[in-house]
Amino acid sequence: MLPLTLLFTLAQPDAAFARGVEVSNDAKTARPHFIEAAKGYDAEWEAGNRSAALATNRSRAHALAGDLPGAILAARSGLRTTPSDVELLRQLETLRNEVPYPTNTRPPRAAGWRTRLSGWDVFFAAAVGVLLVVVGVARRLTTRDGWAVVVASVGLVLLTSAGVAAWLLNREAAAEPNVLVLTRPTVLRKGNGDTYPPRLDGDLPRGAEVNERLRRGGWVQVELPGGVVGWVPEANTRGE
Repeated sequence: MLPLTLLFTLAQPDAAFARGVEVSNDAKTARPHFIEAAKGYDAEWEAGNRSAALATNRSRAHALAGDLPGAILAARSGLRTTPSDVELLRQLETLRNEVPYPTNTRPPRAAGWRTRLSGWDVFFAAAVGVLLVVVGVARRLTTRDGWAVVVASVGLVLLTSAGVAAWLLNREAAAEPNVLVLTRPTVLRKGNGDTYPPRLDGDLPRGAEVNERLRRGGWVQVELPGGVVGWVPEANTRGE
């Protein structure tokens, strides 16, 4: 059972969120409540109290508080923990639709093995595989049942599949770039300074997701989903 103090802490952002919903017809009145809720959910998340439901609530609170970059980062952080959660994937797509990306710079829909499998799926498959192998081998050694070989073979297939799936998930996680979100409209420049010309015709919008490559002198070299590379001020970015 959770301690009463922890239960009270968990209830605080939910209560603030509910107060915001009650007055949601007046955005100016509702926004402070959603800001309070977002801060509370952030504290829970940083304390390690992580789940898909908390990540979704956290992202929604930031969005309703007017913090689109924070909402996108919260959804992305949640998907690092539960990559296959459908609600979080929808939340991220909804938020991305609010960002007026220039042509060919919008991130693609989340894909890959991590959106189809979770760590629990792999664990369950491995556990069942071990159980079937143990039962099959034990029956074969003790009773010589013919079906025991089939059971053990199925278990080995499950174990092998779980191992391959775990390798694929780990490879995708290791290859994922460090994503930054722009906190304001920003010019993507050809070098790390205001004197360099723009790389694109227009600004990158607030909430745009970019892949970090390197940092130098208060600037970050980033790559856009379409492959364009340029520099943005470090002060205009936030990371997960």
